[in-house]
Amino acid sequence: MAENTKYVELLWHQKYDKLDLGEKLPIEKPNLPFQVVETVNEPRAKELQESLFQKYPENYPKDWKNLLIWGDNKLVMSSLIKQGWAGKINLIYIDPPFFTGADFTVRTKIVGSRQNIGDREEISIEKEPSIIEERAYKDTWSGGIASYLKYMYERLVLMRDLLAENGSIYVHLDWHVGHYVKVMMDEIFGYENFRNEVVWYYRGGGVSPEQFGRRHDTLLWYSKSGKWIFNPDPVRMPYSKDSLERLRYKAKVFRGEKVYDTYEPHPLGKFPDDVWEIQPTMPSSGERVGFDTQKPEALLKRIILASSNPGDIVADFFCGSGTTLAVAEKLGRRWIGSDLSKFAIQVTRKRLLDIHNSKDLMEG
Repeated sequence: MAENTKYVELLWHQKYDKLDLGEKLPIEKPNLPFQVVETVNEPRAKELQESLFQKYPENYPKDWKNLLIWGDNKLVMSSLIKQGWAGKINLIYIDPPFFTGADFTVRTKIVGSRQNIGDREEISIEKEPSIIEERAYKDTWSGGIASYLKYMYERLVLMRDLLAENGSIYVHLDWHVGHYVKVMMDEIFGYENFRNEVVWYYRGGGVSPEQFGRRHDTLLWYSKSGKWIFNPDPVRMPYSKDSLERLRYKAKVFRGEKVYDTYEPHPLGKFPDDVWEIQPTMPSSGERVGFDTQKPEALLKRIILASSNPGDIVADFFCGSGTTLAVAEKLGRRWIGSDLSKFAIQVTRKRLLDIHNSKDLMEG
């Protein structure tokens, strides 16, 4: 917990064992050995002129291996801390459950060919959760919002411990629990270490006739300390035509009259603000891997370029379809990813092994 004076604290059922004594329920930190299933040093392709896995060798220690871990992220993170990873991770992005309800079904699509016709069609199938996944998430929601907040609190404390002193964390949420988690993060990371509330605006989807259309998610960005990485130039945006016209002239007063001097806009575009209009991953997109909650690579590209440097360690402990890890790989960052869903791990593994066939984000 941050050492500064608390401005406010969020309470929920069973946060404290004895409210009169103010004793918090302890966060267990077991140290579990990781069982290595597979080691992959490069994509399994016969002929590659330039492997994305070998593009930034000068930024990687010789013995470095990226980690993709299947398991409960609370156990994964506590084990990483016990194994010496505390203070080593430069950037964490997570897209945790939004407390929308306990739906354990993983939906995906398979593209196949009809016999004797050759037409390609998408067939929707449902993959049932494992007993481990179902039990874990049932426990998370069994006590309502209090269970969810306890779940998030324990994991955010571990993420804070894993972050480097100049590290940052982005937590991706929406209207369901974003306001609760904001107060929680003020307590864990410190109110003074709040950097931005980023609004991710997108179009598409249905509209209710009874209320305004919901068209945004929220990203809460906190730093570990008063020193953090921020690289604005790589994520500058193009000026609009109207903005360019306004920026070409800068008014100033000279002897009571307005005169205008020419003003040269920044060659890389306008300074980034906290509202990002990025389209979600559409069904027809080449990025699509058949994961319902998949996030667009453009969103993670902006976060990783702005809040990390080449060779830094980027982590995602709810890695899902693997977008964070794939983008980190393409941008020359080291990465650690985990997920409780075995299906998510399989999708991520396949995506990373096939990364040489996807778009190189350094090209734009």
